[in-house]
Amino acid sequence: MTRAGWLVTALLVASASDAAEEVAAEAAASDDQASAPEVALPGSTRTVPPAGKGSVAAGRIEVARPSERGAAAATEDFPTWLGELLGLKKPPPPGEAEKKPAKRHLTVIPFLSSSPVTGLGFGVAAAGTTQRGEPANTSLSTYSTSFTVTTQSQYALTSRHDLRFAGDDWGLTGMERWTKWPSPTWGIGGNTPESAKSTMDYQLVRLYELVSRRLFGSLYAGAGYTFDWYFNVSNSGSANGQPTDFSTYPFGTGSTSLNSGPALSLVWDTRDSPVYPTRGIYADFNYTYFPTWLGSGTTWHNVYLDLRSYHQLAPWLVLALWTYGSFTFGHVPYLDLASNGSDPNERSARGYIQGRHIGKSLLYGEAEFRFVIWQWLGAVAGLNVHSVTGSKGRGILGDELHFDYWYPAVTAGLRLLIVRETHANLCLDYGVGLQGQHGFYLSFNEAF
Repeated sequence: MTRAGWLVTALLVASASDAAEEVAAEAAASDDQASAPEVALPGSTRTVPPAGKGSVAAGRIEVARPSERGAAAATEDFPTWLGELLGLKKPPPPGEAEKKPAKRHLTVIPFLSSSPVTGLGFGVAAAGTTQRGEPANTSLSTYSTSFTVTTQSQYALTSRHDLRFAGDDWGLTGMERWTKWPSPTWGIGGNTPESAKSTMDYQLVRLYELVSRRLFGSLYAGAGYTFDWYFNVSNSGSANGQPTDFSTYPFGTGSTSLNSGPALSLVWDTRDSPVYPTRGIYADFNYTYFPTWLGSGTTWHNVYLDLRSYHQLAPWLVLALWTYGSFTFGHVPYLDLASNGSDPNERSARGYIQGRHIGKSLLYGEAEFRFVIWQWLGAVAGLNVHSVTGSKGRGILGDELHFDYWYPAVTAGLRLLIVRETHANLCLDYGVGLQGQHGFYLSFNEAF
């Protein structure tokens, strides 16, 4: 990152501290303390979604438990420390009781992001939480709206919500998104040469709603509908002058591509926090069916399996493990093929540019150590690996699962604690993969 980029990052964090101070002052002047808004940062409730294409998997059932259950043992976060250092915020008097958590939290603030496929991203987001039940048995409802512009001429407007009701027995998860997202593609398979690179340009409107119901304990089931409309689709020629895989692929390669169909989801979630888990398991099964009789251009299916576990090895050390598989069957449109970085949050395969390897199916694994160094400062170190199937398939449903090429990467990064109550972090990561692939990533909250 350039010196200017680091300076802008520091200024944005400082502005977050300043904004928090102003809103806190307004809240103190309000007669209705129980509903006074509090400020966090974009993504602190894990509701500011990624801006790109992402996964075709419908909305994930992700329970945002009250912050007390997963909060880390820190006495101050980075904005508080910086505000006190710069004289923008006064430390609380000794022995002052901590303020009772408000029922509504709200953020409106500019943000930065960075990845190899976007370059530097700029945006503004409004994100927050509401309590729609008793805090003792009802998780926080989360919502967000964001607008993103990147240095690669990419644009995205996204609104997302996850509402929890009746002691977490019912939930409603949804998203509305528009993107204009030119990005590179190298064709299908795990062994595509750099010379096959071309650029996909398109606009996307994505809508989904998923109603969820607790079956028992930590097991949730959901059913809903998802809609994707790609339009103004175009593909530039490759550097080697050969026809691109997009130009010869038979499905979803026109100027428009439409997906419409029902979705089913099954989730087991025992994490102590959705923002910074230190223990527990998250397992997600998601099935989506796109039939032509509901308007889809072709008939195809997607199965998404996701498993994560968290292990606190010491008060200052957490081991996080993640594996997922995305499997598509039938006449899958080109833009909906599985690819590295196409998980719902678009945070996998750090070290490789998003979409470097695509295929009808993908397998992914990652392990990461997360350290607390001091109060608001932490670090991570990990490794990940992914593989996609080739361009030829035979066998069950016409798709033989053959993963011939595997791509590992190593990652390391720093963490700045931005919201102490939820342990929301500003994440600065660097990843290195094979064949000269590498990248810097700036984002809010952990990758998984």
